[in-house]
Amino acid sequence: MNLGDLSLLTNFASNLAVLVSLLFLGLQVRQGNRNQRSLMQQGRSGRNVDLLARLSEPSLANLMSRAAGNEELTDAEYYQLYGYMTSVFWSYEDCFLQFRAGMLDAQSWSSDNATLKRLLANPVYRAVWKAARGALGEEYRNFVDGLASESRPSAQISMANVLRQYIAEERQAR
Repeated sequence: MNLGDLSLLTNFASNLAVLVSLLFLGLQVRQGNRNQRSLMQQGRSGRNVDLLARLSEPSLANLMSRAAGNEELTDAEYYQLYGYMTSVFWSYEDCFLQFRAGMLDAQSWSSDNATLKRLLANPVYRAVWKAARGALGEEYRNFVDGLASESRPSAQISMANVLRQYIAEERQAR
């Protein structure tokens, strides 16, 4: 083996090492992307669970019940209602932006989209949206405005009544 052959062999080994390094880097980037998406999904789930858990607080549960029953609210209760429902819209804005950036999968966004449509059929959520929309990003605001125009307000549904009915049906099914 002469010096030229040794140089070719060394060059080949060097090129092979670069190729293996690039393949390994590609796998790391792919795994990093999966991990990032997983973290985004965890954050989304955490926010949704937190929002739902807040509904178990007696003052908010009572307020939501009273708002669904078309009862008159105090000024402080309107602020509480606004604060809670606006946080729901901000949470979905984050999901909207993550989906647009490719960080949230289509199935998760489809679920969020369906929830937004359902919320926007509720007159109280629609009213809060009108009050809060100016504080949210233009692209998201236009998106939700579009959903609101597609979703017609319907009679408010009492979650307590829905659960009463479903529990009664399940008990009868025994």
